[in-house]
Amino acid sequence: MATATTELYILYTCYTATSAISDWSSVLYSVVYTSVPTIVVAILDKDLSSRTLLKHPPLYGSGQREECYNQKLFWITMVDTVWQSAVIFFVPLLAYWGSTVDGPGIGDLWALGVVISVNIHLAMDVMRWTWITHAAIWGSIVATVICIFIIDAIPTLPTYWAIFTMMGTGLFWLCLLGIIVGTVLPRFVVKVLCQYFFPSDIQIAREAEKFGFSRELGGGGGSMQIEMNPILEPQQRLSR
Repeated sequence: MATATTELYILYTCYTATSAISDWSSVLYSVVYTSVPTIVVAILDKDLSSRTLLKHPPLYGSGQREECYNQKLFWITMVDTVWQSAVIFFVPLLAYWGSTVDGPGIGDLWALGVVISVNIHLAMDVMRWTWITHAAIWGSIVATVICIFIIDAIPTLPTYWAIFTMMGTGLFWLCLLGIIVGTVLPRFVVKVLCQYFFPSDIQIAREAEKFGFSRELGGGGGSMQIEMNPILEPQQRLSR
């Protein structure tokens, strides 16, 4: 998302080799802003408990059916990323069109918008929350704000005092809210509709665990019966 936003700025400035986002923020984006939440979620998060998976082996068929990652989902994600980048880029640009706000000021808004949107999207995919997960995701946003404050407080940098001037206006907060809503709401709505009308086996088992009746899944004697999708061989790709 950050890369696509930067590319839109490069196209907008006709390849002038300039960047509205400061060099420090560009470096810290992958090192501090978004790395820790990704690592923590990758280590701690899991779809289902080992007890449920051992009791219902057909749940492993989700990976063999390529339900979580396939070519269709890849291109949908690409389109969604382009949309999010366009929202992050054009909302501040159009809002401050004709104003005296320069590139570094809008760049700070872009940086905050990207980090907040990325972390909210990550939070939407978290299955099991712990205090470490909360600290990593929401702490990353706080760390981003603190880093931008420190960078913009250095007089020798071109972004000097930009964020403090921007945050003193209501338009800044309105743009930030518009970015969050515009980037998060479409994916949230699609995610809710898909999980409600077309739940997968893992989604059904996860809700069963959440509401405390996972022991009844697939059991006999009047307990709940859930028919799982069959495990099929992946489609053979045509050789070129």
